[in-house]
Amino acid sequence: MKKNTKGAIAVGAAALLLAGGAGTMAAWSDEASLGGDTVTSGQLRITETAAGAWTWAGTEDEFDPETDRIVPGDAVEYTGEYELAVVGTNLVASLTSDLGGVTGDLAPFLTVDATSDTTGITLDNITDANNGDTVSVTTTITFNPETSGTDGMEAEASLEGSTITLQQTAPAPGTP
Repeated sequence: MKKNTKGAIAVGAAALLLAGGAGTMAAWSDEASLGGDTVTSGQLRITETAAGAWTWAGTEDEFDPETDRIVPGDAVEYTGEYELAVVGTNLVASLTSDLGGVTGDLAPFLTVDATSDTTGITLDNITDANNGDTVSVTTTITFNPETSGTDGMEAEASLEGSTITLQQTAPAPGTP
């Protein structure tokens, strides 16, 4: 084969390769609407409906944080009424009390627990069915009874950082 023929074949092959690599293959496509609906999110809120009351734990006796003094082993309770806004088809939430933001020298000696005497509402299984419900929550704060020596003596704790939290825990069973 002559050089000119070989060159012409090479140029032709290169042109075909370039044209095929640079071009795109046409393919049919189509689309349809997803329905055009609107998706709306729910909500999760807790609101104290009125100022709560302090008592010595297990009694009806009033506890006054301004004047009463606690000692190791004492427990005091704050009972408040809270309205729940729980909107979401598969929403499951829990309600807990927390002393995480409590400050002061007495804070390390305190523990907290939340309970409810509201019939039909379980604090670790709050759902859309509880939307608009009012729940009575009692938060018990205990001065560690094993505190010894002078630990915690003449100390204060500011409860301003204490919270009651309504937190989503998981979707309802059987949901994605």
